[in-house]
Amino acid sequence: MKASSLLLILLFTAPISAQITITGLTEMQRGEIPGSDSTAISTAYNQVNLDFTQKGLQAGLRAEIYNTWGADRKTYQITQKYARWNHGAANVEIGNYYAILGRGLTLRAFELPGVVLESPIYRLRYAPAQDLEGATASWTGNRVEARTLIGRSALSDIPPGAKTGTPPRSISRRGDWVAGGELAVRLNSNLKIGSTGVHITPRDSLIDKNWAWSGFADLDLSNILQKAGLYGSLYGEYAQREGEYARREDEKKGTALYLSGNVGWNNLGLSVEYKDYDNMHLHFNDPPSLVREHTASLLNRNTHVLLLASEKGYQIEGTYTQLSLGNFTVNISHARNDLAPTVQTFFKERHFSFDLYKFDNLTATFFYNWGKDDLESIDSHRTGGAIFETTTDRGHTLGLDLQYQRAVHFEDEPHYANTYGALSAHHARGFGAALVFDHTTDPFEVDRPETFDIETGSRTFVSLNLNARFGMHYDAVLFVGERRGGTACTSGTCYLVLPFKGVEMRLNTYF
Repeated sequence: MKASSLLLILLFTAPISAQITITGLTEMQRGEIPGSDSTAISTAYNQVNLDFTQKGLQAGLRAEIYNTWGADRKTYQITQKYARWNHGAANVEIGNYYAILGRGLTLRAFELPGVVLESPIYRLRYAPAQDLEGATASWTGNRVEARTLIGRSALSDIPPGAKTGTPPRSISRRGDWVAGGELAVRLNSNLKIGSTGVHITPRDSLIDKNWAWSGFADLDLSNILQKAGLYGSLYGEYAQREGEYARREDEKKGTALYLSGNVGWNNLGLSVEYKDYDNMHLHFNDPPSLVREHTASLLNRNTHVLLLASEKGYQIEGTYTQLSLGNFTVNISHARNDLAPTVQTFFKERHFSFDLYKFDNLTATFFYNWGKDDLESIDSHRTGGAIFETTTDRGHTLGLDLQYQRAVHFEDEPHYANTYGALSAHHARGFGAALVFDHTTDPFEVDRPETFDIETGSRTFVSLNLNARFGMHYDAVLFVGERRGGTACTSGTCYLVLPFKGVEMRLNTYF
C-alpha cells in the first residue's frame, strides 16, 4: 500500500485522542537567475507535511511539488514517509529518519528546516535533506545507550525528480547502503564511553565493501571542579575508515580526530576544539567544522566550508559577561588543507564582538573580524559592523544593520569593498518591512559570466522585504528586488544560494 493511502486511512479513522498536524511551505517566484536565464520565468514550489500522532505512535509524509511557466521544469515527489514508535526508553523508526552517531564523524543524517534551494545544474527547487531511508531502533537507559540502523543515504545536492540524458531518465538520489550503530556505557555520573560503526555497501560496483568506526569518551568535570567554583567538560572521538580499495587508486584509509573542552567560572567561559580529518568524506557523515557561524550577512557569506579530504585546525572561543553592561566574545579559528604534497591552503579568522544590553529598550551588537581563506580565494579581509534594535513602549521594533568589508582575492591585487545595510520596522501586531542595500566592487561579482567582456566597477543589490503574520495559521514574506548569490550557512552546514532578480513570495501554513 502506498504511504499516501496509508496516511489517509489513518487520518479518517483516527480516534478523537489522536493529533493531526498539517504544515505547508509555498514559495513563488517571478524573475530570473542573472547569468542563467535570458528572460524572466514564473515558478512555484510547494511542500506539504502531514503528521499523525497518537500516544507513542507517529506517522507522516512529505510531498514536494515544483512547477515552472516559461521553462520545461516540473516535479512531483513524495520525498519522505515515516512511522515512529516510542515507549519509555525504546524508539523505533521506519522510512525516512534522522540520526547522529557520536559527534557525526561516521554518520549524521539531518535536514535544514525552512531552507529551499535551487540546483544550478538541474534548475529544480527542493528542500535539502541528508536523511536515511530504512529503519532504526534505539534504547536510551540510565547506564546504556544503544542504536542500530540501516538505510540508504540521500545525496543532498541532487533534487527530487532530477533527470538526465535523451530521452530523460530519472536520477536516483539515494547513495550507499549503510548499516551500523552506536553503543555507549555510562561508567558513572561523570564519564560516558562508547563506539560507533558503519558498514558501507556502495552502489558503485567498482568499489568494494568498506566500513568506518569510531571510539569516544565524554567526561563531565563539573563535580570535580565545583569546589573551585568552576564547571567544564571534555570530549574526544577518533574515527577510522577501512576496507579494500584496490580498484580505485584515489581511495585510501581515512582517519578523523575531534577533541573539545570547555571550562567556565561565574561570568567567564572558554571553549577549545581541535580537528584532524583525512580522507573522511563518506557522503553521509558531517563532523564538526570548528568554524564560527555568524549571523552578520557579510561574515556568513564568507564562512569557511569544511574540506573532509584533508583539514587540520582548531577553534578557541572565550566569553565574558558584564552583568550591568553586556557580553564580550573573542573567537580564533585556524585550519590547514593539504591538497597535494607541496600545495597547502589556510583559513584564519579572528573575531571580536560585543553585545550591549544595558538599556531596557535598546540592544546593540558591535563586531570586528579579520582573516583569510585560500579555498575561497580570499587572501585577506577586514570586516566590521554594528547592529541596533530598539523596542517602543507599544511593542514596535526598529532595527538598523550596518556592515563594511575590505578584502583582496590575491596578493598584490587591488582591494575591493562590500557594503551592507538594512533598515527594518516591525509592528506589534505581526507585520513589518525591511529595506536592504548590498553594494560591492568585488571583481568576481562585477564581471558578468554571460558576457565575454570583463566588466569592472561596482554592483548594487537593493531589495524590499515585507512580512506579515495572519492569526495563528499563516506567515507570509514578500521579497522585491535583487538578491546577491553565494554561500549561506545554517546550523553549521553551508550551501549555495543562487542570485535572483524579481519578486518572491513565501507562505508558511500551520494547522
